[in-house]
Amino acid sequence: MLRYDVIKNILQTSNNSPVISNLGPTSDELWHITKELELLPRERNFYTYGSMGLCSSIALGIAINTNEKVVSIDGDGSLLMNLGTLSTIGRVSPDNLIIVACDNEMWAQTGYQPTATAFNTELENVSKFCGFKNTFKCTNIDEFKNIFENALKIKGPTMIVAKTKETGEFPEVTPVEPEFTTYRFRNSMLNNNEAKL
Repeated sequence: MLRYDVIKNILQTSNNSPVISNLGPTSDELWHITKELELLPRERNFYTYGSMGLCSSIALGIAINTNEKVVSIDGDGSLLMNLGTLSTIGRVSPDNLIIVACDNEMWAQTGYQPTATAFNTELENVSKFCGFKNTFKCTNIDEFKNIFENALKIKGPTMIVAKTKETGEFPEVTPVEPEFTTYRFRNSMLNNNEAKL
C-alpha cells in the first residue's frame, strides 16, 4: 500500500476535518493530492515542516480544542522519536482524534535506515497499552478504507497503523510557508462554530 493512496483516501472521506501531516514527503504528498483533487488551498491542512516527532502532538493540541474529528498523518520514524506522545494521548483520551501511522519501517528520506518497526516494535500494540480506545493495523488500501470510514464514526482516540511501501520516488518539494500555514489554519478553526478556541 502506498502512502499517497492512504492520504488521498483521507482527503476524499474526511470532509473538512483538520488534517495534520508529518514533515517531508507526507506533507509534500498531502499538498500535491490536495491540488490534484482541486481542493487547494484547503485551509484545514496543517503541514508540519521541520517538526519531526511533533505531528501527533500538534494534532492532540488541536483535538482538545475542537469537537471535530482531527486526523494526524504520522510516520513510524517520527512517532518513535516522540513515543511519549502516545501515552499522553491515551491519558488525555480525546474521542475525536485519529492517528494514521504510515509505517514503512524505515527513515526513507535519510537513506532507508530501518526503524524499530522493521524488527519487533508494534505501534498498534504500543498504542493499545498507552490507552487508545481503538487500534487497527492494515496492509492494503481496501482494508484501510474500511477502517478509516469506521474510525470517522466511532469515539477515539484511534490508532490506524497503515503498513506502507516506498517507491523510491519523492514528490516535488512544495512551498514551505510555516507562518502562512499557521495563520490560515488558525483562522479556519476560529471561523468554525465547532471550535472551542
